[in-house]
Amino acid sequence: HVRRLSRDQVGCRLLQQALDEEGASAASMILKEGLSFWGEAMVDPFGNYLFQKILEKITAEERIILVQNVSPRLVNASLNLHGTRSVQKVVELCAIDEKESSAHNSNVDQKQETASEILTRSLTPAAARLCIDSHGNHVIQRILLKLPYQYSHFVFDAVANSVGDVARHRHGCCVIQRCLDSPPSTARSNLVHRIVEKSLELMQDAYGNYVVQYVLDVCSDEDVHAVCESVVGKVTLLAIQKFSSNVMEKCLERCTDKVRELYLAELSDSERIRELMMDPFGNYVIQRALAVSTHAQAVQLVEAMKPHLLSSTGGGIKNTAGGRRILAKISKRFPNFSLGDEFGENTTLQKSGHKKNGNNRHDNTMSGDQASARFNRRGQGKSDEFNDQHKRLDNSRHGRTEEKIGQWDRV
Repeated sequence: HVRRLSRDQVGCRLLQQALDEEGASAASMILKEGLSFWGEAMVDPFGNYLFQKILEKITAEERIILVQNVSPRLVNASLNLHGTRSVQKVVELCAIDEKESSAHNSNVDQKQETASEILTRSLTPAAARLCIDSHGNHVIQRILLKLPYQYSHFVFDAVANSVGDVARHRHGCCVIQRCLDSPPSTARSNLVHRIVEKSLELMQDAYGNYVVQYVLDVCSDEDVHAVCESVVGKVTLLAIQKFSSNVMEKCLERCTDKVRELYLAELSDSERIRELMMDPFGNYVIQRALAVSTHAQAVQLVEAMKPHLLSSTGGGIKNTAGGRRILAKISKRFPNFSLGDEFGENTTLQKSGHKKNGNNRHDNTMSGDQASARFNRRGQGKSDEFNDQHKRLDNSRHGRTEEKIGQWDRV
């Protein structure tokens, strides 16, 4: 009755309770009786819990029998909401068996396949498909996390062969990041090489850009430099795109001084600087460039932006959200930097000059006598205005008083 009970919520709980109470003897009996339907139980809403429990209770040799029995259904189970839990449990217990086997140097027949070998042999043909599946990707990530390299290298090979498709998928990009987290190996190096080759197209994708950024974060300097050099000559085009602009900011931080010099030369181009300043994504790249560049490079970039920051020729760039952020970044880098007199204004960037309402006004400097005279004129004007108002108020009151007296006289 094991098959019927495993599909019922109450019956499944009774069988699990029997496994806990009776131990190995009950596990062997249930295992043998269920060999004909364990593949079905793996994907059943209730049976998958019994399958996971039986995996824990049986011996390592019996696990090999069970994994061999369900091997034709491992791919489909990995793609299933309930089956993915069953396969992940198989991965965990295979990893435990491998550790115990290596620790005790057990005299197991080397000709017999281990549970890990059966598992990887069954999943290898569909590895790329599993990487981009909402359920299958969890199985692949569990393999990368738990199993030794000799059993997980098939994932690296499958991803490297389909890196363009896997990296541009919401689940696939997560799998690649787990691959990059693994220790250095031949398969990992090959995968990184394939990513670097396609970095230009990946960084412009909604999910692929995260893969390229992860390479810049965790890979070797040689790989980082290869990615940074691949975008030379295309900086301004990539800076105004939503996804690649994030990569460009990371490249500005990680690149060599020589490559950064080339980046700044492109960003300082007088024909493109205005577009970058006005662009909702490009202005962040400009801000990052101001933050990481050398003093000479930053001055060069600010000089290129000067004509566009002035209200007379810049079309109001400094009053836009991006323009205000750039001005704030310049003020932080150069607190006393002046836009210069050649543009008709003697403006000094001050941190307090940026108003919350976007009206960045900078008062012209004046001497102490001029300031005093200006203050006196303002005070005199305020005083005259107050006296006029007071006279008008007295006249109106006096008029109304005379009118009332006249009325009493008439009465």
